[in-house]
Amino acid sequence: MGSHPRMTEARIKRVISAARAVDPAAVIEVTAEGTIRILPAKAVPDEKARSAVDRWFDDDAG
Repeated sequence: MGSHPRMTEARIKRVISAARAVDPAAVIEVTAEGTIRILPAKAVPDEKARSAVDRWFDDDAG
């Protein structure tokens, strides 16, 4: 088995810098295992992608 490259502070800083250049409001999460997740600050759900259950809850709340 090959070894994974070490996740150094410099590499994490480069990833964060690149992500911020694309989306300054992005949410960036780095886990202890070295997984990096980059998510938009606010994802706007597509109405077609919402399930019938989600729409039912929204209609029932009002």
